[in-house]
Amino acid sequence: MLKQLFGAILVVFAWDAVYSKGIPSFIHLCKRRGGNLDQCVLDNAGVIQPRLKKGVPELFIPPMDPLVIPEATLDSGDRFKATFKNIQLFHADDFKLEQFKIDLDKGRVNILIFFPRLRIKSDYSVNGRLLILQLNGHGPADGNYTNIRTTLELKGTTFTKNNKEYMKWEKEAIDIKIEKMQLQFDRIFGDNEELNQQTNRVINENIDGIVGELQPVIEGVVADFVFGILNRIFSKYSVNELFVD
Repeated sequence: MLKQLFGAILVVFAWDAVYSKGIPSFIHLCKRRGGNLDQCVLDNAGVIQPRLKKGVPELFIPPMDPLVIPEATLDSGDRFKATFKNIQLFHADDFKLEQFKIDLDKGRVNILIFFPRLRIKSDYSVNGRLLILQLNGHGPADGNYTNIRTTLELKGTTFTKNNKEYMKWEKEAIDIKIEKMQLQFDRIFGDNEELNQQTNRVINENIDGIVGELQPVIEGVVADFVFGILNRIFSKYSVNELFVD
């Protein structure tokens, strides 16, 4: 969901150009040592945030409203399975980066980011038992989320290619806390509109339990989004090309 966003934030401190013409003029140079790298990244995030809605192609940042994600799956074995396709994430460009800490020598990054609101639309397919509900349906899904706080920890490992040092990022830990959410699953019982309405009412009356069920999907989308962009950038540009001492 939301996962390209974190990758986009991480690469804003890269001083070398993603394109050969050089770094975009709106990005400030960040030093690997001898300066406040964490604050420099936060400052750059503030600079690029107004541009995120339309995207920043110079930094491989796609348009952020909406973000488009092909698919996410939740599989609890025989008990429950849900697939979400054609996912659209709205309002991801409206965020507050509350904390960013990076240690390149140890290959560690810690991020705390807050979203006042997010909306996620998709095409869903669900089969199995969710709380007290036995579900088997498919159709459009719409979710509105309020006050989302995400903590993300990344681990980087180095490797050598063409006598240059590169870095690959992996998920160390991710946690998402959502204060409020409202869900709507259309056609969850086909054309039985009365049963559809009753089921959605039960889902939203028991939303705390639903959050726990769906959280792996949300976290997985975020993680895939992050590392898809990060590893694309860091596999193409060496550490010395992306940072200066």
